[in-house]
Amino acid sequence: MKPTKISNLLIAALLVAIGGFFVIRQMIGSGLPSPTAGLNIVLLQPALAIILTLSAIPMMRYRAGLKQFEEQKGKRPTPVDSSYAIRTLALAKAVSLTGSIFTGWQAAILISQLLSPVESKLVLSILGIVGALSMVAAGLIIENLFRIPPDRDGDAA
Repeated sequence: MKPTKISNLLIAALLVAIGGFFVIRQMIGSGLPSPTAGLNIVLLQPALAIILTLSAIPMMRYRAGLKQFEEQKGKRPTPVDSSYAIRTLALAKAVSLTGSIFTGWQAAILISQLLSPVESKLVLSILGIVGALSMVAAGLIIENLFRIPPDRDGDAA
């Protein structure tokens, strides 16, 4: 599985933000209410980041044990089950991509609210962006954690 590129996440967020802004403007122009960030999504996004981080604890323990083993301070740790690692890695990729899409959508909502003459709750939109960015950060960090380290002698497998 190829590592997620930050540029791809930025492009996705930017495209969703631009497209979302125009969709929101069309909705408002048609007489529909402006979308807002709900409290449920603001709470759900950091919760997904926490769940992803908790699912990576076995790999964190393995990495710490492997580091101690290399320093001759402990015994060799048992590796993480490969199917579990693949599922967690796929979840990390999905969470980071979903977080970038949510970042774009929440940014479109925030920009629309800032340009609107009607007062609205900006706090939820800002918290929505922060929650979405926490998803992106957790996904990228966990994905990097599951990367295979290079060999000590430099020979490729």
